[in-house]
Amino acid sequence: MISVCMTTYNGERYLRQQLESILSQLSEQDAEIIIADDGSTDETLRIVESLKDSRIRVLPSEKHLGTIYNYERALQVAKGDVIFLADQDDIWLPGKVAVVLDKLKECDLVMHDAYMLRQKDSQEGAWQRSGKLSDIRPYKSGVVSNWWKNSFTGCCEAFRRQVLEKALPFPKNLPMHDQWLGLVAERYFKVRWIEEPLVEYRQHSSNATHIGNSPAGVLQKIKWRVNLVCAILRR
Repeated sequence: MISVCMTTYNGERYLRQQLESILSQLSEQDAEIIIADDGSTDETLRIVESLKDSRIRVLPSEKHLGTIYNYERALQVAKGDVIFLADQDDIWLPGKVAVVLDKLKECDLVMHDAYMLRQKDSQEGAWQRSGKLSDIRPYKSGVVSNWWKNSFTGCCEAFRRQVLEKALPFPKNLPMHDQWLGLVAERYFKVRWIEEPLVEYRQHSSNATHIGNSPAGVLQKIKWRVNLVCAILRR
């Protein structure tokens, strides 16, 4: 079984296109999409409901958790042997699921490339591809490399259940969920990189994660790294 775990928060603008791009690649019987909503006040939940697809399961908001621990909530109830992470505003390219499943025959976690999708000229401009994720954040293997500078991006990650079981529950004060999952896989399992871009990764002002330099201060970055090394050594 395949589980796709997604978090939503006021994602009405792009959510339908993303869900349709995912659903078109999933089996009718042996797949699920877990959507953990974080308190949306727009049309997000009504858009999900309008799709009327039994493969979608929504976890209503209990309290505002933020992206990291809302993903944990989705992952905790996932039933799949293979888990994909998905953002609310990207587009899965045709063939993504098949390519990833084939690669997972030889490893436990897969990272793949993505096309960066940006608007031309203004927020109302047409969306167009603007390079690849690997141009900005190239994947580097190893625990130390990814502890020092994360090269994992959630929307490009998929992994086997044993990785999930080792990674849950999430430690407190994580900098990002994708980095934690990647570190666990690098430490205890086998990770492989797919050069082919399999997602159009939409970049806009409301992204939960911004690719590039972190706005966090030096002290905060030191605390995150100390917390991460302590957490990974305790697993």
